[in-house]
Amino acid sequence: MRPTRTVVALLAVASLLLAGCSGGRNAQQGDPTAAPGAQLDQDGYAVHTGEAKKGGVVRVLGQPEFSHLDPSMGNDGGVNNFYRLIYRTLVTAANETGPGGTKIVPDLATDTGRPNEDATEWTFTLKDDIFFEDGTPITAADFKYGLERSMDPALRIGSDFHIQYLEGASDYKGVYQDPKGLDSIEVVDEKTITFHLNRPVAYFPVVAMTPPFTPFPAGKVANVRQIDEKPIASGPYKLDSYQRGSKLILVRNEQWKPETDQVRPALPDGYEFLFGIDAATVDDRMLAAQGEDANAVGVYSIQPATLAKIQTPELKARTIRDHPSCTFYLFLNMSKKPLDDLKVRQAINYAIDKQSVITVTGGPLVTQPATDMLLPSVPGREEFDLYPTPDFKGDVEKAKQLLAEAGHPNGFKVTMDVRGLPKWQAQSEAIQASLAKVGIDATLNVIDASTYYEVIQTTAKQNEIGITGWCGGGQTGETLLAPLFDGKRLYPTGNNNNSQLDDPKINARFEEIAKMSNIDEQNAAVAQLNREIMELAPVVPLVRDTPLQLIGPNIGGAFAHAGMTGYVDLTSLGLKNP
Repeated sequence: MRPTRTVVALLAVASLLLAGCSGGRNAQQGDPTAAPGAQLDQDGYAVHTGEAKKGGVVRVLGQPEFSHLDPSMGNDGGVNNFYRLIYRTLVTAANETGPGGTKIVPDLATDTGRPNEDATEWTFTLKDDIFFEDGTPITAADFKYGLERSMDPALRIGSDFHIQYLEGASDYKGVYQDPKGLDSIEVVDEKTITFHLNRPVAYFPVVAMTPPFTPFPAGKVANVRQIDEKPIASGPYKLDSYQRGSKLILVRNEQWKPETDQVRPALPDGYEFLFGIDAATVDDRMLAAQGEDANAVGVYSIQPATLAKIQTPELKARTIRDHPSCTFYLFLNMSKKPLDDLKVRQAINYAIDKQSVITVTGGPLVTQPATDMLLPSVPGREEFDLYPTPDFKGDVEKAKQLLAEAGHPNGFKVTMDVRGLPKWQAQSEAIQASLAKVGIDATLNVIDASTYYEVIQTTAKQNEIGITGWCGGGQTGETLLAPLFDGKRLYPTGNNNNSQLDDPKINARFEEIAKMSNIDEQNAAVAQLNREIMELAPVVPLVRDTPLQLIGPNIGGAFAHAGMTGYVDLTSLGLKNP
């Protein structure tokens, strides 16, 4: 996540998205029974599954257990996708396909914010007729309370951009420990709130769309656990029931006013999330689409074994090709020996056979090798590979040479943290095999999918290496890289800097870049910093995937949202025939 150019321009990823949508055509050209508005890409995959109607229930299959229902704590794409159904923020991403989805639009605010001359202050005015699920009006004080609540150490495991930019926020411990609150979050009146920043932030609207900017009734959330157990909705749906590990049901929030929300069509009467279904079973059920599964969306990218089964016009027309907005990578925990040695980290970069990771991720149709941590959509990004190997298959001899120079001719042992999902475990086994070829014995530590991020973002619980992913729809380069590599953002919990890189030169460059008001200058500086970070080899960029999601034949409104996770946006869905 970013004025000499507008925020909309900053979020544009047109070169990437238009490439994915080029050659698009109306689905009716290939299927006269397709819903109005359905579109296919040049290869026959769905760009949009067509118009939907009001009513019915959308089923979501295979969702890993949500990490947290509290938006201060959620930190993965699946739960962030869910949040937009029950929560609203000051601004959000537009409900549009292609580059239009990267636009920032008002949500609970009347506009996308008004900066002062140097962008160190941003003011937002709230809309009329906005309410919590119990009918209580939402005011500026509720935004202040929600933000200050999110800064409690027990909750500070989600997005931290507001903590970086709000004056005094880095030392603030939240409303439960300090009810006085932060002077930098100023409630001007019931409808107006002003944020005072510690530096110019031209892209503050992008920060204001993150989950911690969810309002909660001021003074009425008793403790840090309450929202995680019983959310207070401001969006079109509210929690009806939740059986952890099994099922979550959303029903309509009658206090939500559609005329105040230009983003969420809220067509279904509710959503049913079914947890704990393995990915292969999800694929089988989505292929068959029997009964209520015709009204379902599979949250997983389809498994490699399913790719061959969807190569018919009918099935491709209900398979969404998502946007490549995520980079999977191997973090190398520099706080642990021998990973504090640059040559060891370089050796691991050379050792990994990325083609084997591509194969188990789904093959070249849906996966490409990664060599750095900036997404190709970021303006000014430069293509480079500091650790090249023949056909991305690894260079065993080069890796062994570096290990010998580092004093480890016979290798060493490490533990690899792995999220308990089939794709991730397959990737870890491919990496394990690559490391074994150079003498590195990696033991796999498989962690439950719902708690994985919370574990690896707790520095005391991290092992030497681990697989994770970093996604960004329309973020700038600075906001993509800083959470991962800025040593000033190393936290005991909620830490995204899994490599625990704390290099004074890198830290200083991040600080300089954050203060740049000219976006072209900032992009050029980030491109250079991207290279400097990879020279330190804190990670091994593995792959960027372009997932394929199967959609039930009765699901309309489905498209890959470029401005959010790159996956199908749950808020846009509905049933063609409720």
